[in-house]
Amino acid sequence: MSLHVFGTILTARAIAANNRGENEGNATTLQKVIRDGDLFSTVSSESIRYSIRESWLEDENVKLNRIVSHRGSEWKDREFKKGWEKYIDNDVLGFMHAKKETVSRRGILEISRAVSSTPWPGTISSNFASPGANPGVTHTNPIPYAAEMHDTRYQFTFAMTPQAIEDKDKLARTASTLRAIQSLRRVGGNHGRYLYDFSPEAVILRVTDDPAPRIMFCFDENDRGELSLAKLVRRKQGEEPDVNPLEVIVGTAIDGIAGEQELKSLKAAVIPGVKAAFSEAMRRIKERLA
Repeated sequence: MSLHVFGTILTARAIAANNRGENEGNATTLQKVIRDGDLFSTVSSESIRYSIRESWLEDENVKLNRIVSHRGSEWKDREFKKGWEKYIDNDVLGFMHAKKETVSRRGILEISRAVSSTPWPGTISSNFASPGANPGVTHTNPIPYAAEMHDTRYQFTFAMTPQAIEDKDKLARTASTLRAIQSLRRVGGNHGRYLYDFSPEAVILRVTDDPAPRIMFCFDENDRGELSLAKLVRRKQGEEPDVNPLEVIVGTAIDGIAGEQELKSLKAAVIPGVKAAFSEAMRRIKERLA
């Protein structure tokens, strides 16, 4: 059976603003989605994938076909010719040539949209741009502008199948991918002006033969800011649980998440700290891929 690696990431709580380059009038907007009857802010999976590319730039052990920076993109092989698998982004994220239908690779890393853990309350910050602030605009009076903001956490889920990696060193590419997810920083879309730390403050990891994640959006937060893993606990109970507790690793730097003790009693690995949880996942993956 194929080995699958799933993870649900919960970020630290911070103020998100201007995570994409679109406006409504003079207001910079957050992307939003209706969920359970409320309006939640959201960040695209494309933004997360872009940030993974940025993280890979810091890894000396990987080769990238598309190198991204604030100056734009630099391609090593735009045509994805024979030997495309030597680049980690081709192999893990996949690719498609717009003019050649036969030149494509389905990515083995799938990422959901990130959704805020709390509804957006409609917070907007109003400001004025002073005369001369933008050299491309001539104005003698201050110009009003606004930015939608959301004080929240975000959560998203990823899935990957290490055995589907084309490169012969599947373990090394799996490790590089998990390190990049562990170290996410700037997830701001195409106009990330404000810092929002997208690295995990809590993570649920699952190393399994089961092809379905079954851990998506397993964190809940109430209006008092209290976090719960009650949904995950329910999926682990019974004689034939949906999720085998022995497959699950919980890593957190947050105190007092409801359900944490129940997960311990069900024999899930509950580890203080996110990096230690990723290290444990890699240990299990290595055992399976060896």
